[in-house]
Amino acid sequence: MKKAITHITLALSLLLLGLSACGSSKSAVAGRPAPTGQPATTVTGTSTLKETRLSAIAASFGSWNTMKAGGSVSLSGGQSLSSSMQVRMIRGKSIYISVRPLGMIEVAKMIITGDTLIVVDKLHKRYLCENVKLLTAGVPATVSTLQDIFLGRAFVLGKGTLNSGLASEVTLTHVDGSYMVQPKEQYQGFTYDFKFDQDNKIVSLEVTPATAAASTYAVDYSDVRATAAGRIAGRIDVATRVNKTDFKLKLEYGGITWNEAVKIDTQLPENYKRIAGASLLNMLGQQ
Repeated sequence: MKKAITHITLALSLLLLGLSACGSSKSAVAGRPAPTGQPATTVTGTSTLKETRLSAIAASFGSWNTMKAGGSVSLSGGQSLSSSMQVRMIRGKSIYISVRPLGMIEVAKMIITGDTLIVVDKLHKRYLCENVKLLTAGVPATVSTLQDIFLGRAFVLGKGTLNSGLASEVTLTHVDGSYMVQPKEQYQGFTYDFKFDQDNKIVSLEVTPATAAASTYAVDYSDVRATAAGRIAGRIDVATRVNKTDFKLKLEYGGITWNEAVKIDTQLPENYKRIAGASLLNMLGQQ
């Protein structure tokens, strides 16, 4: 793969794999083994243990308006590649990811703002501008949903980040020393759930298809840390499949700052070639 395609693949994979965690792909990939040990126990009691645990989990997320971070992203599958990156977010509005090999000049960037997806390949002077539905395949994955995935926060599709007011919308199950939070209303074709440890730190997001022919998506969270905006995961590991190839994505945040002024430029580049949305998945499949 040419160097430019390698770096654009990083940006696209970061986006695609996050959206895939909401069920947009149709390829097959092995899921995690079934839990062993203690049987699952549903946490009951309308205003006791369940609400206390869910309230503690929801309270750990905290609030924020903007986020800036450095870090690194690496992808394995087809071939291995890695790069430094910069991330900018405006809560509920925009996500900006800049791919910068060795932390230097930006070679590619991806922006989601509202319902628009923009990907720019600076080395080959080309760009893509499409409705974000190109990737979500109709699944109600909003900018806010993607932000939750990339920060390590539970959510209910169509209703936002998990909060104490959504306690009646989810079930809580104690299994193997962890707590599984699963929205009662699931999207057609797959189920999704979140696992938290005894200290209410997020462990994983897993999407399980209704049929064996569809994908399982495993998102593992680690280095969960307290910040001024509540707990976030400092490392995210995603496993899925794109174009019949197994992919593993690792995202690690460096320094993070919250609620500073953030400007995300959504202006389309001049004198660049616009490529069709169908080229997006083709880029990921190129060798």
